[in-house]
Amino acid sequence: MQLTTGMTDQEFQKLLEKINNIGLEVVAAHADDVDEKARFPEEAFTAFKREQLLSCYAPQEFGGMGLSMKQVCTICEVLGGHCASTAMIFAMHQIQIACVVHHYHNSDYFKQFLRDLVSDQYLLASATTEIGVGGNLRESKCGLTLEDDTFTIEKQAPVISYGKAADAIMVTCRRNESTNSGDQVQVLVFKKDCSLEQIADWDTLGFRGTCSEGFALKGTGGIEQIQPEPFGDILGQTMHPVSHLVWSSLWLGLAKDAIKKARAAVCTAARKDPGVTPISAIRLT
Repeated sequence: MQLTTGMTDQEFQKLLEKINNIGLEVVAAHADDVDEKARFPEEAFTAFKREQLLSCYAPQEFGGMGLSMKQVCTICEVLGGHCASTAMIFAMHQIQIACVVHHYHNSDYFKQFLRDLVSDQYLLASATTEIGVGGNLRESKCGLTLEDDTFTIEKQAPVISYGKAADAIMVTCRRNESTNSGDQVQVLVFKKDCSLEQIADWDTLGFRGTCSEGFALKGTGGIEQIQPEPFGDILGQTMHPVSHLVWSSLWLGLAKDAIKKARAAVCTAARKDPGVTPISAIRLT
């Protein structure tokens, strides 16, 4: 886990003020429409890209902000108070960034990818689940087909959140078609090099804007796009712990906002009948 930070506390507070302004003026302004129409929060992520927030966890040596995980979690908490779906997409993207940052293992390709991420503000999605394995992330049916210095992959994924909006997808699979289901790697597949055929809808209550449909994914790439460390290590050391950190942070933001709205509703009721405690005050307590 990254322990150092590229920003002082004072610098980070200024960044938070900017993020909160974006939250108020852009994210919250479109949150109801995003949820009602179950659409990707395009306005929010256009603003994030403009401020280079999608690469905030990338180390400074690659041009990123070099934020600490604690600082990334604080951003997730702030966004959670403005729009659930926006916060969740931002958090899931940062999980994938962390998986690259902590596991590029001196790969020249992934070092350059981090630089490109900063300059182009790529949005990363992931395809870790697969039809037929019961949600077990440590098991894959699909495997890489290797030929010379290229690979092809076909995966039936029940969920790829914001898959249509992402610039690239991190896909888990067997190392090749001959290995067992637990011998997994994670590969980077760019949207321009893959096709997504929608095979399932997801009519959720909440987080509708994550657009978490299922897809049949077919992709190609160079073997240098295969992460050098086994997926089991990536999952155990980074993906799993970082997921819980950023998700719990955005849920905290959601909870704080819910309490704020509930308190405001009680105050409004109390002003209508001075001297009488509203029943809702007891429920709020």
